[in-house]
Parts: sequence; structure tokens; C-alpha cells
Amino acid sequence: MKISYHRRRKIKTRRIAIRDLISKGIEDPKNLATELKVTVQTIKKDLEALKTMSDEDFTFQTKQTSQEILDKKDTILKMLDDENYYNENGDLNISKITKKLNTSRATVMSVLNGE
Repeated sequence: MKISYHRRRKIKTRRIAIRDLISKGIEDPKNLATELKVTVQTIKKDLEALKTMSDEDFTFQTKQTSQEILDKKDTILKMLDDENYYNENGDLNISKITKKLNTSRATVMSVLNGE
């Protein structure tokens, strides 16, 4: 069963709150449940999941700023002038650019189309 984006975000937010409460000294599942207004069973599941979560799991991705997007487009344009990003037939090797910049194919195509 696939969990929706909003549900995953809610779970992640709750687990971050649990970690913060534990760091403040509230460790009893009943106290955590009343503090977060969820069931004790939910808290117990989250506590089990917290054991396997890394620090990276406790942060949300941030969107790129407009300056970062412009810098990436400039980099792609420079790559279009470089012969290393073309194959033997003279065609552009888009996958090589996407791997190098860790970006999507759509981003490269939008630069190619002048967007």
C-alpha cells in the first residue's frame, strides 16, 4: 500500500517532534502520546522506527533558489560548448550532463529549448 506524500510528511514531522521531546527528557510513551495527541500504539511504532532513522531522515529538502537555478542553466550552456558532452555522431549526450550535475532530463531539455 502506497502512503501519500502528505501522510509521509505528517509521520516525519511527528517523529521529529518525538525526537525533540525525548531530548527534553520526556521518554514515557504515555506522556509522549498525550503531548502529541496520538495513541500510545502510534508512539511505540514511531519509537521503533526512530531506532533505524539516520540524521538525514530528520530534515526536509529545501527548494532551489532562483540564483541556483540560473547558475545551473549557465553551467548547462557551458557544457553545450564542450565537445566532451557529445557522442561520436555529434549528438548531445544528455545523460552525461544529468549525471554530472545531478539534475533531471527535463531541466536540460528546457535549457536546450531556450526556456
